[in-house]
Amino acid sequence: MNIHIMGICGSGMSALAGWYSALGNSVTGCDGAPSPDKTNSLGKLGISVETGHSVNHLNNIDRLVFSAAIPRGNAELARAIALGIPTLRRSEALAELASSHEVVSIAGAHGKTTTTSMAGWIAQEAGLDPTVFIGGNMNCWNGNFRAGGKLAIVESDEFDRTFLRLTPSHAAVTSFALEHLECYGSPEALEWAFQAFLESVLPGGTVIVPVEKPGLGFWAERIGRTILTSGPGGDIDARVGEYRGWGEKYRLFGCHGFLPAPGIHNVRNAQVAVALSMACGIPADRAIDALASWPGVSRRLEKIGEYGGTTIVSDYAHHPDEIAAALSSVKKLANGPVTVVFQPHLPSRTSLLYREMGSALRIADKSYVLPIFKAREEPIPGVDSCLVCDAARRSGALCDLISENQIEGILKAASGGVLIFMGAGSVDGYARRVLREVGQ
Repeated sequence: MNIHIMGICGSGMSALAGWYSALGNSVTGCDGAPSPDKTNSLGKLGISVETGHSVNHLNNIDRLVFSAAIPRGNAELARAIALGIPTLRRSEALAELASSHEVVSIAGAHGKTTTTSMAGWIAQEAGLDPTVFIGGNMNCWNGNFRAGGKLAIVESDEFDRTFLRLTPSHAAVTSFALEHLECYGSPEALEWAFQAFLESVLPGGTVIVPVEKPGLGFWAERIGRTILTSGPGGDIDARVGEYRGWGEKYRLFGCHGFLPAPGIHNVRNAQVAVALSMACGIPADRAIDALASWPGVSRRLEKIGEYGGTTIVSDYAHHPDEIAAALSSVKKLANGPVTVVFQPHLPSRTSLLYREMGSALRIADKSYVLPIFKAREEPIPGVDSCLVCDAARRSGALCDLISENQIEGILKAASGGVLIFMGAGSVDGYARRVLREVGQ
Protein backbone atom coordinates (compact mmCIF):
# COMPACT_ATOMS: atom_id res chain seq x y z
CA MET A 1 0.00 0.00 0.00
CA ASN A 2 1.24 3.53 -0.79
CA ILE A 3 0.78 5.74 2.28
CA HIS A 4 1.41 9.47 2.42
CA ILE A 5 1.80 11.25 5.78
CA MET A 6 1.21 14.98 6.20
CA GLY A 7 3.22 16.51 9.05
CA ILE A 8 5.55 13.53 9.00
CA CYS A 9 8.29 15.14 11.08
CA GLY A 10 6.09 15.44 14.16
CA SER A 11 7.05 13.06 16.95
CA GLY A 12 3.96 10.89 16.68
CA MET A 13 3.74 11.12 12.90
CA SER A 14 7.31 9.97 12.29
CA ALA A 15 6.70 6.97 14.56
CA LEU A 16 3.59 6.13 12.52
CA ALA A 17 5.73 6.31 9.38
CA GLY A 18 8.16 3.81 10.89
CA TRP A 19 5.34 1.46 11.85
CA TYR A 20 3.74 1.57 8.40
CA SER A 21 7.13 1.02 6.78
CA ALA A 22 7.91 -1.95 9.05
CA LEU A 23 4.70 -3.59 7.84
CA GLY A 24 5.92 -3.44 4.23
CA ASN A 25 4.08 -0.34 3.03
CA SER A 26 5.62 2.27 0.74
CA VAL A 27 5.66 5.51 2.74
CA THR A 28 6.18 9.13 1.69
CA GLY A 29 5.63 12.30 3.65
CA CYS A 30 5.62 16.07 3.71
CA ASP A 31 6.04 18.69 6.41
CA GLY A 32 5.73 22.44 6.58
CA ALA A 33 9.05 22.71 8.43
CA PRO A 34 10.92 19.40 8.19
CA SER A 35 13.70 18.93 10.73
CA PRO A 36 17.03 17.64 9.43
CA ASP A 37 17.25 15.02 12.19
CA LYS A 38 13.82 13.57 11.41
CA THR A 39 14.45 13.75 7.65
CA ASN A 40 17.70 11.84 8.07
CA SER A 41 16.23 9.15 10.33
CA LEU A 42 13.24 8.65 8.01
CA GLY A 43 15.59 8.56 5.04
CA LYS A 44 17.37 5.57 6.59
CA LEU A 45 14.02 3.77 6.36
CA GLY A 46 13.67 4.68 2.70
CA ILE A 47 11.02 7.34 3.43
CA SER A 48 11.34 10.57 1.47
CA VAL A 49 10.16 13.88 2.94
CA GLU A 50 8.94 16.84 0.88
CA THR A 51 8.99 20.40 2.21
CA GLY A 52 5.54 21.98 2.28
CA HIS A 53 2.17 20.61 1.19
CA SER A 54 1.04 20.10 -2.40
CA VAL A 55 -1.69 18.25 -4.30
CA ASN A 56 1.16 16.82 -6.39
CA HIS A 57 2.03 14.54 -3.46
CA LEU A 58 -1.17 12.56 -4.03
CA ASN A 59 -0.21 10.70 -7.20
CA ASN A 60 -0.69 6.92 -6.73
CA ILE A 61 -1.51 7.32 -3.03
CA ASP A 62 -3.78 4.67 -1.47
CA ARG A 63 -4.14 6.32 1.94
CA LEU A 64 -3.36 9.68 3.50
CA VAL A 65 -2.61 10.14 7.21
CA PHE A 66 -2.57 13.69 8.57
CA SER A 67 -1.50 15.39 11.76
CA ALA A 68 -4.11 17.10 13.92
CA ALA A 69 -2.14 20.29 13.24
CA ILE A 70 -3.20 20.18 9.57
CA PRO A 71 -6.37 22.29 9.09
CA ARG A 72 -9.30 20.77 7.23
CA GLY A 73 -9.05 23.57 4.67
CA ASN A 74 -5.52 22.55 3.63
CA ALA A 75 -5.50 22.19 -0.17
CA GLU A 76 -3.65 18.85 -0.18
CA LEU A 77 -5.96 17.30 2.40
CA ALA A 78 -9.09 18.71 0.74
CA ARG A 79 -7.99 17.34 -2.63
CA ALA A 80 -7.39 13.88 -1.17
CA ILE A 81 -10.89 13.86 0.28
CA ALA A 82 -12.35 15.01 -3.05
CA LEU A 83 -10.50 12.21 -4.87
CA GLY A 84 -11.92 9.63 -2.49
CA ILE A 85 -8.53 8.73 -1.01
CA PRO A 86 -9.10 7.29 2.50
CA THR A 87 -7.85 9.86 5.03
CA LEU A 88 -7.02 9.15 8.67
CA ARG A 89 -6.14 11.43 11.56
CA ARG A 90 -3.09 10.48 13.57
CA SER A 91 -5.28 9.00 16.32
CA GLU A 92 -7.20 6.83 13.84
CA ALA A 93 -4.02 5.56 12.21
CA LEU A 94 -2.48 4.63 15.57
CA ALA A 95 -5.62 2.76 16.62
CA GLU A 96 -5.67 0.86 13.33
CA LEU A 97 -2.03 -0.16 13.59
CA ALA A 98 -2.39 -1.19 17.24
CA SER A 99 -5.59 -3.18 16.73
CA SER A 100 -3.76 -6.40 15.83
CA HIS A 101 -1.41 -6.20 18.85
CA GLU A 102 -1.49 -6.81 22.58
CA VAL A 103 -1.23 -3.18 23.66
CA VAL A 104 0.36 -1.74 26.78
CA SER A 105 -0.68 1.90 26.79
CA ILE A 106 0.99 4.74 28.71
CA ALA A 107 -0.69 8.12 29.05
CA GLY A 108 -0.32 11.12 31.35
CA ALA A 109 0.50 14.80 31.44
CA HIS A 110 4.17 14.20 32.26
CA GLY A 111 6.52 11.22 32.10
CA LYS A 112 4.74 9.13 29.47
CA THR A 113 7.57 9.23 26.91
CA THR A 114 10.20 8.24 29.48
CA THR A 115 7.99 5.55 30.99
CA THR A 116 7.15 4.10 27.56
CA SER A 117 10.81 3.95 26.62
CA MET A 118 11.67 2.26 29.93
CA ALA A 119 8.90 -0.32 29.54
CA GLY A 120 9.96 -0.95 25.94
CA TRP A 121 13.60 -1.35 26.94
CA ILE A 122 12.71 -3.80 29.72
CA ALA A 123 10.59 -5.89 27.33
CA GLN A 124 13.40 -5.91 24.77
CA GLU A 125 16.01 -6.98 27.32
CA ALA A 126 13.63 -9.68 28.58
CA GLY A 127 13.44 -11.15 25.08
CA LEU A 128 9.81 -10.24 24.31
CA ASP A 129 10.69 -8.40 21.06
CA PRO A 130 8.23 -5.54 21.61
CA THR A 131 6.90 -3.08 19.07
CA VAL A 132 7.46 0.32 20.70
CA PHE A 133 5.80 3.62 19.74
CA ILE A 134 7.10 6.67 21.64
CA GLY A 135 7.16 10.45 21.38
CA GLY A 136 10.92 10.88 21.80
CA ASN A 137 13.99 9.58 20.02
CA MET A 138 15.96 6.58 21.26
CA ASN A 139 19.35 6.48 19.55
CA CYS A 140 19.54 2.73 20.03
CA TRP A 141 16.37 2.38 17.92
CA ASN A 142 17.32 5.07 15.40
CA GLY A 143 14.29 7.15 16.28
CA ASN A 144 10.97 6.87 18.07
CA PHE A 145 9.75 3.50 16.81
CA ARG A 146 10.99 -0.03 17.36
CA ALA A 147 9.68 -2.70 14.99
CA GLY A 148 8.85 -5.90 16.83
CA GLY A 149 6.22 -8.50 17.53
CA LYS A 150 2.65 -8.56 18.76
CA LEU A 151 3.36 -6.95 22.13
CA ALA A 152 3.04 -3.19 21.46
CA ILE A 153 4.12 -0.68 24.10
CA VAL A 154 2.49 2.56 23.05
CA GLU A 155 2.69 6.14 24.23
CA SER A 156 -0.88 7.34 23.88
CA ASP A 157 -1.54 10.94 24.79
CA GLU A 158 -4.79 12.73 25.49
CA PHE A 159 -4.34 15.39 22.79
CA ASP A 160 -6.97 15.05 20.07
CA ARG A 161 -8.51 12.28 22.23
CA THR A 162 -5.94 9.85 20.81
CA PHE A 163 -5.94 7.47 23.78
CA LEU A 164 -9.71 6.98 23.63
CA ARG A 165 -9.37 5.00 20.39
CA LEU A 166 -7.19 2.26 21.93
CA THR A 167 -8.19 -0.98 23.67
CA PRO A 168 -5.16 -1.89 25.78
CA SER A 169 -4.42 -5.06 27.71
CA HIS A 170 -2.74 -2.96 30.43
CA ALA A 171 -2.57 0.81 30.88
CA ALA A 172 -1.01 3.47 33.06
CA VAL A 173 -1.52 7.16 33.70
CA THR A 174 1.80 8.57 34.87
CA SER A 175 0.39 11.93 36.04
CA PHE A 176 -2.62 14.18 35.70
CA ALA A 177 -2.63 17.93 35.02
CA LEU A 178 -4.86 20.44 33.26
CA GLU A 179 -3.45 20.05 29.77
CA HIS A 180 -5.14 20.21 26.34
CA LEU A 181 -8.28 21.90 27.59
CA GLU A 182 -8.63 23.21 24.03
CA CYS A 183 -9.65 19.64 23.17
CA TYR A 184 -11.92 19.01 26.16
CA GLY A 185 -13.36 22.34 27.24
CA SER A 186 -13.27 21.76 31.00
CA PRO A 187 -11.25 19.99 33.71
CA GLU A 188 -14.22 17.70 34.34
CA ALA A 189 -14.32 16.58 30.70
CA LEU A 190 -10.55 15.94 30.75
CA GLU A 191 -10.84 13.80 33.87
CA TRP A 192 -13.74 11.88 32.35
CA ALA A 193 -11.61 11.13 29.27
CA PHE A 194 -8.88 9.59 31.42
CA GLN A 195 -11.47 7.49 33.23
CA ALA A 196 -12.91 6.32 29.91
CA PHE A 197 -9.43 5.46 28.64
CA LEU A 198 -8.72 3.24 31.65
CA GLU A 199 -12.17 1.68 31.52
CA SER A 200 -11.31 0.43 28.01
CA VAL A 201 -8.60 -1.91 29.39
CA LEU A 202 -9.43 -5.50 28.52
CA PRO A 203 -10.57 -8.08 31.11
CA GLY A 204 -7.70 -9.33 33.25
CA GLY A 205 -5.77 -6.12 32.71
CA THR A 206 -3.79 -3.98 35.12
CA VAL A 207 -4.46 -0.25 35.50
CA ILE A 208 -1.97 2.12 37.15
CA VAL A 209 -3.03 5.59 38.34
CA PRO A 210 -1.15 8.33 40.23
CA VAL A 211 -1.73 8.20 43.97
CA GLU A 212 -2.74 11.86 43.83
CA LYS A 213 -5.62 11.03 41.47
CA PRO A 214 -6.94 7.55 42.37
CA GLY A 215 -10.42 8.39 41.08
CA LEU A 216 -9.16 8.02 37.52
CA GLY A 217 -9.42 4.27 38.00
CA PHE A 218 -12.97 4.32 39.41
CA TRP A 219 -14.79 2.87 36.41
CA ALA A 220 -11.99 0.44 35.57
CA GLU A 221 -12.19 -0.92 39.11
CA ARG A 222 -15.98 -1.20 38.86
CA ILE A 223 -15.58 -3.64 35.96
CA GLY A 224 -12.94 -5.75 37.70
CA ARG A 225 -9.60 -4.44 36.48
CA THR A 226 -6.62 -4.59 38.86
CA ILE A 227 -5.88 -1.06 40.11
CA LEU A 228 -2.45 0.02 41.40
CA THR A 229 -1.41 3.48 42.55
CA SER A 230 2.02 4.98 41.90
CA GLY A 231 3.82 7.65 43.86
CA PRO A 232 4.65 8.34 47.52
CA GLY A 233 2.62 6.01 49.72
CA GLY A 234 1.11 4.21 46.73
CA ASP A 235 0.94 0.52 45.98
CA ILE A 236 4.17 0.60 43.98
CA ASP A 237 6.08 3.31 45.84
CA ALA A 238 9.80 3.49 45.07
CA ARG A 239 12.21 4.72 47.69
CA VAL A 240 15.18 6.78 46.53
CA GLY A 241 18.59 6.26 48.03
CA GLU A 242 21.66 8.40 47.56
CA TYR A 243 22.53 10.25 44.38
CA ARG A 244 25.28 8.62 42.39
CA GLY A 245 26.47 10.61 39.40
CA TRP A 246 23.82 11.22 36.76
CA GLY A 247 21.36 8.76 38.31
CA GLU A 248 19.65 7.30 41.34
CA LYS A 249 19.82 4.25 43.54
CA TYR A 250 16.38 3.09 44.59
CA ARG A 251 14.42 0.25 46.13
CA LEU A 252 11.42 -1.12 44.29
CA PHE A 253 9.22 -4.16 44.98
CA GLY A 254 11.79 -5.41 47.48
CA CYS A 255 14.63 -5.23 44.93
CA HIS A 256 17.49 -2.75 44.70
CA GLY A 257 18.31 -1.09 41.41
CA PHE A 258 20.22 1.73 39.76
CA LEU A 259 18.65 4.09 37.25
CA PRO A 260 20.98 6.03 34.92
CA ALA A 261 18.85 9.19 35.03
CA PRO A 262 18.54 11.93 37.64
CA GLY A 263 15.48 12.87 39.63
CA ILE A 264 12.77 11.38 41.80
CA HIS A 265 10.37 11.91 38.88
CA ASN A 266 12.38 9.40 36.85
CA VAL A 267 12.35 6.91 39.71
CA ARG A 268 8.58 7.24 39.69
CA ASN A 269 8.54 6.65 35.93
CA ALA A 270 10.65 3.57 36.52
CA GLN A 271 8.26 2.13 39.10
CA VAL A 272 5.38 2.41 36.61
CA ALA A 273 7.46 0.79 33.86
CA VAL A 274 8.42 -2.10 36.15
CA ALA A 275 4.81 -2.63 37.27
CA LEU A 276 3.62 -2.75 33.66
CA SER A 277 6.42 -5.19 32.84
CA MET A 278 5.30 -7.42 35.69
CA ALA A 279 1.78 -7.35 34.26
CA CYS A 280 3.33 -8.70 31.03
CA GLY A 281 4.96 -11.57 32.92
CA ILE A 282 8.45 -10.16 33.48
CA PRO A 283 9.78 -10.74 37.03
CA ALA A 284 10.48 -7.56 39.02
CA ASP A 285 14.17 -8.32 39.57
CA ARG A 286 14.72 -8.91 35.85
CA ALA A 287 12.94 -5.67 34.97
CA ILE A 288 14.95 -3.66 37.49
CA ASP A 289 18.22 -5.17 36.26
CA ALA A 290 17.30 -4.17 32.70
CA LEU A 291 16.76 -0.54 33.71
CA ALA A 292 20.40 -0.24 34.77
CA SER A 293 21.33 -0.28 31.05
CA TRP A 294 18.43 1.91 29.87
CA PRO A 295 20.02 4.38 27.40
CA GLY A 296 17.62 7.26 27.99
CA VAL A 297 15.48 9.35 25.66
CA SER A 298 16.58 12.31 23.61
CA ARG A 299 15.77 15.67 25.23
CA ARG A 300 15.01 14.25 28.67
CA LEU A 301 17.82 15.93 30.61
CA GLU A 302 20.08 14.97 27.72
CA LYS A 303 23.66 16.17 27.90
CA ILE A 304 24.40 17.59 24.44
CA GLY A 305 27.85 19.04 24.98
CA GLU A 306 30.40 20.98 27.03
CA TYR A 307 31.55 24.54 26.55
CA GLY A 308 34.06 26.40 28.68
CA GLY A 309 33.60 24.07 31.62
CA THR A 310 29.81 24.30 31.42
CA THR A 311 27.65 21.21 30.88
CA ILE A 312 25.04 21.86 28.17
CA VAL A 313 21.73 20.02 28.59
CA SER A 314 18.55 19.86 26.51
CA ASP A 315 15.18 19.06 28.07
CA TYR A 316 11.64 18.83 26.69
CA ALA A 317 9.91 20.21 29.80
CA HIS A 318 7.23 22.77 28.97
CA HIS A 319 4.60 22.36 31.72
CA PRO A 320 5.37 23.98 35.11
CA ASP A 321 5.45 20.62 36.91
CA GLU A 322 7.98 19.29 34.39
CA ILE A 323 10.08 22.46 34.57
CA ALA A 324 10.25 22.27 38.36
CA ALA A 325 11.06 18.55 38.39
CA ALA A 326 13.87 18.89 35.84
CA LEU A 327 15.45 21.96 37.44
CA SER A 328 15.25 20.47 40.94
CA SER A 329 16.98 17.30 39.78
CA VAL A 330 19.80 19.22 38.10
CA LYS A 331 20.27 21.54 41.09
CA LYS A 332 21.04 18.52 43.28
CA LEU A 333 23.75 17.33 40.90
CA ALA A 334 25.24 20.49 39.42
CA ASN A 335 28.70 21.55 40.47
CA GLY A 336 28.04 25.24 39.96
CA PRO A 337 25.19 27.54 38.90
CA VAL A 338 22.17 26.28 36.96
CA THR A 339 21.06 28.51 34.09
CA VAL A 340 17.99 27.83 31.95
CA VAL A 341 16.94 29.15 28.55
CA PHE A 342 13.21 28.48 28.42
CA GLN A 343 10.88 28.61 25.43
CA PRO A 344 7.15 28.68 26.33
CA HIS A 345 5.06 26.32 24.22
CA LEU A 346 1.70 27.38 22.76
CA PRO A 347 -0.11 30.67 23.42
CA SER A 348 -3.05 28.85 25.03
CA ARG A 349 -0.84 27.01 27.53
CA THR A 350 1.11 30.17 28.32
CA SER A 351 -2.11 32.12 28.92
CA LEU A 352 -3.27 29.50 31.40
CA LEU A 353 0.00 28.70 33.18
CA TYR A 354 2.39 31.67 32.88
CA ARG A 355 2.35 32.30 36.64
CA GLU A 356 3.30 28.70 37.42
CA MET A 357 5.96 28.70 34.67
CA GLY A 358 7.54 31.80 36.19
CA SER A 359 7.50 30.32 39.68
CA ALA A 360 9.16 27.11 38.45
CA LEU A 361 11.96 29.08 36.77
CA ARG A 362 12.88 30.49 40.19
CA ILE A 363 14.59 27.16 40.97
CA ALA A 364 17.38 28.04 38.52
CA ASP A 365 20.08 30.51 39.48
CA LYS A 366 19.45 32.48 36.28
CA SER A 367 16.75 32.18 33.62
CA TYR A 368 16.12 33.53 30.15
CA VAL A 369 12.80 33.35 28.28
CA LEU A 370 12.48 33.11 24.49
CA PRO A 371 9.39 34.11 22.48
CA ILE A 372 6.49 31.65 22.60
CA PHE A 373 6.68 28.74 20.17
CA LYS A 374 3.21 28.89 18.61
CA ALA A 375 3.27 25.48 16.84
CA ARG A 376 -0.29 24.72 15.68
CA GLU A 377 -1.89 27.80 17.27
CA GLU A 378 -2.54 31.40 16.29
CA PRO A 379 -1.28 34.23 18.51
CA ILE A 380 -3.51 35.41 21.36
CA PRO A 381 -3.61 39.20 21.85
CA GLY A 382 -1.77 40.18 25.02
CA VAL A 383 -0.15 36.76 25.51
CA ASP A 384 3.60 36.72 25.06
CA SER A 385 6.76 35.74 26.90
CA CYS A 386 6.67 38.91 28.98
CA LEU A 387 3.98 37.24 31.09
CA VAL A 388 6.33 34.39 32.01
CA CYS A 389 9.32 36.64 32.61
CA ASP A 390 7.35 39.08 34.79
CA ALA A 391 5.90 36.18 36.80
CA ALA A 392 9.39 34.77 37.32
CA ARG A 393 10.69 38.12 38.56
CA ARG A 394 7.74 38.51 40.95
CA SER A 395 8.61 35.09 42.41
CA GLY A 396 12.18 36.21 43.04
CA ALA A 397 13.90 34.81 39.95
CA LEU A 398 16.68 36.48 38.01
CA CYS A 399 15.02 36.41 34.60
CA ASP A 400 15.41 38.24 31.28
CA LEU A 401 13.66 38.15 27.92
CA ILE A 402 15.88 37.21 24.99
CA SER A 403 15.68 36.52 21.27
CA GLU A 404 17.11 33.57 19.35
CA ASN A 405 20.05 35.74 18.28
CA GLN A 406 21.21 36.15 21.89
CA ILE A 407 21.65 32.43 22.58
CA GLU A 408 25.24 32.34 21.34
CA GLY A 409 26.22 35.13 23.72
CA ILE A 410 24.62 33.35 26.67
CA LEU A 411 26.47 30.16 25.82
CA LYS A 412 29.82 31.94 25.53
CA ALA A 413 29.27 33.78 28.82
CA ALA A 414 28.51 30.58 30.76
CA SER A 415 31.09 29.76 33.39
CA GLY A 416 30.82 26.32 34.96
CA GLY A 417 27.71 24.62 36.22
CA VAL A 418 24.88 23.58 33.90
CA LEU A 419 23.14 25.45 31.09
CA ILE A 420 19.75 23.92 30.19
CA PHE A 421 17.84 24.64 26.98
CA MET A 422 14.24 23.82 27.84
CA GLY A 423 10.96 23.61 25.95
CA ALA A 424 8.94 21.56 23.47
CA GLY A 425 9.56 23.77 20.43
CA SER A 426 12.58 24.92 18.44
CA VAL A 427 14.86 25.71 21.40
CA ASP A 428 16.67 22.38 21.08
CA GLY A 429 17.53 23.12 17.45
CA TYR A 430 18.84 26.56 18.41
CA ALA A 431 21.07 25.06 21.10
CA ARG A 432 22.56 22.34 18.93
CA ARG A 433 23.20 24.71 16.05
CA VAL A 434 24.98 27.25 18.27
CA LEU A 435 27.07 24.49 19.84
CA ARG A 436 28.18 23.35 16.37
CA GLU A 437 28.99 26.89 15.33
CA VAL A 438 31.05 27.84 18.38
CA GLY A 439 32.75 24.43 18.52
CA GLN A 440 32.78 22.09 21.49
